[in-house]
Amino acid sequence: MWRTSNVVKPGKTGQESFRRHKGSAVDALGSSDVYLFDQFRLQSRGGGLFRQDSAGAWTPVEIGTRALEVLGVLVERHGKVVSRDEIMRAVWPGIAVEEHNLTVQISTLRRVLDQGRSGESCIRTVPGRGYRLVASHPAPPRLSIVVLPFENLSSDRSEDYLAEAITDDLTTDLSRIPGMLVIARQSACTYRRSMDVRKIGEELGVRYALKGSMRRLGSALRVNAQLIAAETGSHLWADRFDQQLKDLSAGQEEIVRRVGRTLNVAVMDIESARSKRERPTNPDAFDLIIRAQSIFLHPMGLQEHEERMALFQQALRLDPSSVLALSGLATELTRLTAIAGAEDELERAAALIETAAAISPSHRSVLDATAYLLFHQGRNTEALRAYERLLDEYPNHGPAYNQIGYCLVRIGRAEEAIPMIERAIRLDPRSPFNYSRYENMSMALLMIGSDEEAIGWSQRALAANPTVFPHLRAQHNIRMAAAHARLGHLDEAHRLLTNANRIWPYDTVRTHWPDDPSSTTLTQQIERYQAALRLAGHRDHAEEEADFGIAPDATLHRDLAGLTPIVAPGATTIRTAELQRLLAERRPIVIDPMMYSWGRSIPGAIGLKRAGWGSSSSDATQGRLCRKMQTLAEGDLTTPIVAIGFNSERFDGRNLALRLVALGYTNVYWYRGGREAWEVNGLPESAVDVQPW
Repeated sequence: MWRTSNVVKPGKTGQESFRRHKGSAVDALGSSDVYLFDQFRLQSRGGGLFRQDSAGAWTPVEIGTRALEVLGVLVERHGKVVSRDEIMRAVWPGIAVEEHNLTVQISTLRRVLDQGRSGESCIRTVPGRGYRLVASHPAPPRLSIVVLPFENLSSDRSEDYLAEAITDDLTTDLSRIPGMLVIARQSACTYRRSMDVRKIGEELGVRYALKGSMRRLGSALRVNAQLIAAETGSHLWADRFDQQLKDLSAGQEEIVRRVGRTLNVAVMDIESARSKRERPTNPDAFDLIIRAQSIFLHPMGLQEHEERMALFQQALRLDPSSVLALSGLATELTRLTAIAGAEDELERAAALIETAAAISPSHRSVLDATAYLLFHQGRNTEALRAYERLLDEYPNHGPAYNQIGYCLVRIGRAEEAIPMIERAIRLDPRSPFNYSRYENMSMALLMIGSDEEAIGWSQRALAANPTVFPHLRAQHNIRMAAAHARLGHLDEAHRLLTNANRIWPYDTVRTHWPDDPSSTTLTQQIERYQAALRLAGHRDHAEEEADFGIAPDATLHRDLAGLTPIVAPGATTIRTAELQRLLAERRPIVIDPMMYSWGRSIPGAIGLKRAGWGSSSSDATQGRLCRKMQTLAEGDLTTPIVAIGFNSERFDGRNLALRLVALGYTNVYWYRGGREAWEVNGLPESAVDVQPW
C-alpha cells in the first residue's frame, strides 16, 4: 500500500468532510496516515478523500461518512479480499444493519473512484467471499518535491538548529512557487537521510527530493544542495552556496533565497526538457505552462516573449480555467503593449486578469498581473498600492520591490525608490531580470542628480542584458550622455548620443516627459534632465516639414516610432499655420492621443489616451472610438476633426486619422508636426480635456 506520514501539502484545500467514528476501521490507519492510490488521497482522522488534478492540486471529493469508512477498510487491506461481514463489523460496530446498506456504499464508491476509468471497477467483487480494492500507484505531480532535513556537518551540535531553520525556510519558500507541491515539513522530518530516495518518493508521491548540508567556515556559512529524481535516484542538479554571516539572521535568509531561486530555475528547466522529451507533440496545459515558466527564468528578448505568449495561448485552449495561463498571457500582452503600442491587446489583458481573479483572487500571478497592468496604464499610484498588496501576501517577491521603486520614480519620489530597488536586488542577486533593477536604479539616481552613480548603474544594466530592445539600449546611452554633460564630460556625452542615434534614431529632448505632470517635483526633475540633454547636444525636436521619402499607405502602425509619410489616405495633412486658421474659422474637434503628455495640448483638445495605438481598424479600440465619436460629433460624419500626434516621427496621430477615416468621417485632418511642432512654434497650450472612452 502507498502510505505516507502526516499530510502532503496540497495545491488547493477545501472543506474537510471526513469525520472520525470511535471504533471504526479507519482508526486503524493511525493518527497521521495518508493513503495514495490512483489519483486519490485518503487522509485519516477527519482528512477525507481528495482527487488530484494534472497540476498536482488536491480537491475534496464529496462523499458520505459511511462510504469513507468502507473505503478505509478496503484501502488498509489493499489487494486482499475483505469479507462482507468484516467490513460491516468495522463500519457498523454493534449495530444490526441489512447487507443492502453495504451494497449501497460500495456502489457509491465505485461511482466516485471509477470516474474516467476504463475496464473493470477498482473495487472487485469476489463471489461468495467479499470485495477487493485493486488500484495503481499514482504518478507523482510534475512539480512535486520534498525537502529532506539538512545535515549539520559542523562539529558543534548546538548549531543543529541552523540546519533545521534552513530546511524550514526552504520548504516555505518553495511552497510559494505557483504550481509547486511541497511535502509538509512534519512529513519530511520523519525520513532519515540514509533512506533510499526512491522509497521516500514512492511513499510521499513526489517527483523530486532535495538533500543538503550546512557547515560553518569561520565567519561564513556554506550550504550544499542536491536535487535528486525520486523515481530513479539519479542526481539532477547540485550547487554550493557561501554566505558571509555578519548578521546570522540576515545571512540565513539570504542563503535560503539563493538556494530557492537557483533550485526553482533548475526544476523548471528539467521539467520543461522532460515535457518536450516525453510529450513532444501532445503536451497538456501544464506542460505548456512549465515550458513558459522555464523561458521566463532566463534572459529574454522579443523572440522569447513571443514564445511565451504562444505557449500560454495554447495552454488556454486546452484549459480555459488555468489561472497561471490566464495571468501569464495577460502579462505578456501587457508587455507587448509597452513594446509595440498594441492598445487592443491591453484591453484583452484586462479581460484575462478579470477571469483569473474570479477563479483565484489572491493567487500570486493574478496579483502580479493586476499590478503590472495598472503600471502600464500609467496609473502609477494604483499600481503602487497593488504591488504593496502583493508584498503583503508574498513578502519575498523581489520583482514587486523593483516595480514599487519604478512607480515611486514615476511620481516624483526617486529618493524613496532607491532602497526599494536595492531590496529587490538583494532578494534575488542572480535574477536574469536584474538589468531592469539596474535600469530603474540608474533613473532614480539621475532624477536626484547623482550622475556618476547613475552612469555606473546604466553600464551594469547594458552589460546584464545584451538582448535588450534597441530603443531601451538607446535610452541608456541617452541617460549616460545627460549625466556626463552635467559632469562636464561633453566629448563623452556627444559620443554616447551618436551611439544612441545609431541604435534608435527617433528620440528628441521633448520626448522625455513627466509620467505625473501634477507632481511639481517630478516636473522639475524632467526639466533638469531635458536641460542636460540639450547641453549634451541632443536634438530638440523632429522637423515638421521633413519629407522622408516614405510611400504612403493606409496601414495602422503598431510600432509608433518611425519616419512617417507626408500623406494619410482619406485625410488632409495640415501644417501649423493652417491649423491655426482652421481652429479660428471652423472650430474642429481636436483629438490628442496623449503620447509623451505633460497634460497640456492645443487649446480645446480632447484627450483620448492611446486612441492612435493598435494595428487594426477592426479591433476593440476601433469599436470604442466609434462609440465615442458618435457622442462627440453628434452623428455628423462631416464634422471637421483634427488628429494630432506627437511629431513627424510618431504614427500615433496618423493612426488616429486613419481610424477616423475608416469610421466614415469625411473631414479628417492630420496635424503631422504634432504637439511638438506646436510647442516649438511657441504657440499657447492649455490643459487637455482627458475624457473616458
